[in-house]
Amino acid sequence: MDAFSIGDDTPEAMLDALRDAPAAGEAAREAQLSRIVERFPAERLREAVRGRLRMLGGVDGEAILRLVEAYANPALLEELAEALEDQPDLAPERAWEALSLIEGAGLLDDYPALLERWEELGETLDSEDDALETLVGQLEEESEGSWVALQGLGAVEPEVRAEILEGLGRSPTGPGLVSFLRFLSFAHDQTTRLAALDALASDANDDDLTRRMAWASIAHDHPDAEVRDRARRHLGPEADEVIARVLQGREADRPRVIRTLVTALDGAGRGSIAVASVRRGERVVVTFLCDVMRGVVDVVGQVHDDPAVVSTLFEEFEADADLCVVADAPGLAEGLLAGSLLLCGPETNPVLRFWVEQALGPDFRAEPFGGLVRDDDLAAHALESMDEAIGSILDACPDWVDASDLTYDIAEEIALRPGAGPPDPRRDAGAYRYLFEHRLLGRLEPYRRMLFWMASFWEASGEPRLARSALALAWQLSDSQHEVPGHPFLVALTTRSLQAAQDDIRSGLDPRAR
Repeated sequence: MDAFSIGDDTPEAMLDALRDAPAAGEAAREAQLSRIVERFPAERLREAVRGRLRMLGGVDGEAILRLVEAYANPALLEELAEALEDQPDLAPERAWEALSLIEGAGLLDDYPALLERWEELGETLDSEDDALETLVGQLEEESEGSWVALQGLGAVEPEVRAEILEGLGRSPTGPGLVSFLRFLSFAHDQTTRLAALDALASDANDDDLTRRMAWASIAHDHPDAEVRDRARRHLGPEADEVIARVLQGREADRPRVIRTLVTALDGAGRGSIAVASVRRGERVVVTFLCDVMRGVVDVVGQVHDDPAVVSTLFEEFEADADLCVVADAPGLAEGLLAGSLLLCGPETNPVLRFWVEQALGPDFRAEPFGGLVRDDDLAAHALESMDEAIGSILDACPDWVDASDLTYDIAEEIALRPGAGPPDPRRDAGAYRYLFEHRLLGRLEPYRRMLFWMASFWEASGEPRLARSALALAWQLSDSQHEVPGHPFLVALTTRSLQAAQDDIRSGLDPRAR
């Protein structure tokens, strides 16, 4: 039973079902349209689409136009023309489909504005076809075609990406295009992911071995079970055999990690992970910028035959006096990256998958980050010497201060009080509570995740005492009973944040003035 098989009793309800299921596959949508045509007479269908001609931008717009085409009469086409005049912002492809019906009936000359629009769209779509042809050429002919195109596509709105991918699905298929579409099938944005899968499933060259191998890779590697199932269905009875061939061919092509580096987190919860690998005799160097709430927010990579590119990048990181780093701890780097991948959202650039595979291979997957510190007893006990432990953590992370406008406002207010000294949690208890309720309470989850990251970082860097303290504190902040303004960590964080804000204001570095 597909998504549209529940018994709706009117064509309007069945068209609504099409509109309300944007993720439905092409086969399911075709089946629903066939049911509509089979169940209702022509005049009833004309009546149903008349009320929707001014809503062609919806997911059901294509079905509406196909019904108009199938049951067109002069009156219906005239209503379509008038409706198009009221929809100047309709997507170019949808507008072109509608205008084609009017032009084919010889009515376009009766609507000068639509005639002008038809001519403009013709020029635009011709140029878009040229652009698609150029893109396909780059993917097939240039060694860097995939990652450059993926990077560029990340700057485009998801809806536009989907239109581009729809066009690529109609293009002649080569290995470069197939690889490009496979990478995009891993996109964190659902619109992009589904459009890539639909393009990969298009009829052109569907029996091509390269495309079948791509489906096999998706069936084995994709984190989404529904996508894996779709890939297996596409491969049919030979799915296991084709997947086995893909896995067998990977061994010689698998990247070998030769260097890693992880930075401590800054006050915003961001840190970098650098991975260098050897693949096909070339050096792959990739830097992933990670955020504890948003996952991998940026990625920069390069493939080079010069081994010096590896040492150059790592030397730049290690020479930065403001950075605390752990080098050559692959377990730390891969564990933190796997956890960061799990946090990625729709805004993640689709080029990410390319660089993950280049540096770590297609088998590398997002996984919950359990941390590298193993001490089950910590969860049952409060921190020993809590104030000392918290002080040590914040001393090791000096930029872990809240730099919000509210913090600066409160710091300035405290400094202006008669006889005021440094921020004091007893004297300024009201200010501390206000900052907690209106700012820090909403930041507890980022700090908890930052502590988990740093616990593993310190364990890998040979500082087990800091690691244990950070882990115990992270577990405490996971318990709602500790979400109070008087918790020692929050008191210390507030004091340091207010003091840092006062120091900045005195030095003329007030960010509120920007």
